[in-house]
Amino acid sequence: MNTSYEEIKPSPALLPFVECYWLHYFETSSNEESPVQRCLPFGAMELIMHLDDNRAHVLFDTCWQKLPQAFFVGLYRDTVQWKPVGTGRKFGIRLKPESLLQLFNVPVASLFNNFTDLESFFGKSINRLIDDVYGLPDIQSVVQVVERFLLTQFKNLNAERNYVFEATRVIRQAKGNLSIESLSEHLAVSKRQLERSFKNSYGTSPKMYQRIIRFRNAYESFQQTSRTPNWLDISYNFGYSDQAHFIRDFKEFSNEVPTLVYQDTEQYFRRPAKHSTARRV
Repeated sequence: MNTSYEEIKPSPALLPFVECYWLHYFETSSNEESPVQRCLPFGAMELIMHLDDNRAHVLFDTCWQKLPQAFFVGLYRDTVQWKPVGTGRKFGIRLKPESLLQLFNVPVASLFNNFTDLESFFGKSINRLIDDVYGLPDIQSVVQVVERFLLTQFKNLNAERNYVFEATRVIRQAKGNLSIESLSEHLAVSKRQLERSFKNSYGTSPKMYQRIIRFRNAYESFQQTSRTPNWLDISYNFGYSDQAHFIRDFKEFSNEVPTLVYQDTEQYFRRPAKHSTARRV
């Protein structure tokens, strides 16, 4: 089986809302299963669409089940295991969490650590997008269709100052290395009010989002290195109290200790820094 993974940046107008678009492609001459893939919790939300008839499977409640043709993924705190069977393409729109409320004005709190098919979440109007991208031969064509769709959402843009949106952005800018007390002082809202509003918006606490973002940045930092990282340095650089704290947090979000994730060759954790990669599995 051949597999490749590619990311594309959005147009400048959509950069405040979209992290990237991605394509994960698996090719085989039979119904061969890939090794189990793992998506780590990175503090983003995603609209994901299968571009062909073949759909991947996800491990949900200890059972493998076929994914919908198109689905929305809320904020996650757990690693998600999935696998394609045979040839197939998955395309994703990786959104900053506040984007759903700004562009679509839809609640996402109920989907913390969960997913649902797109029609159930956005309504039947989303089927036009699904139909328009289905079967397109290359990612550039898919991105063009998706960008036209997203740009039409500007009519719904909520541009008012919102301290929950701002809190989400500040946490990312700080790479998760700040306290919620400092964050609430910066935003001039009480810690209790921030926690309540954040959970009502996203389904989780600002502290959990902060921990996920810190984990993501620590993970991405050692994906840049060609030699086994110094875990003590990473612990210090990302504000963990000590190396043991970093390893506990890392294992909570990835189900593995950092060294095993770094050395992984079978269960391909998402590697954001490695664009346009292709490999044989």
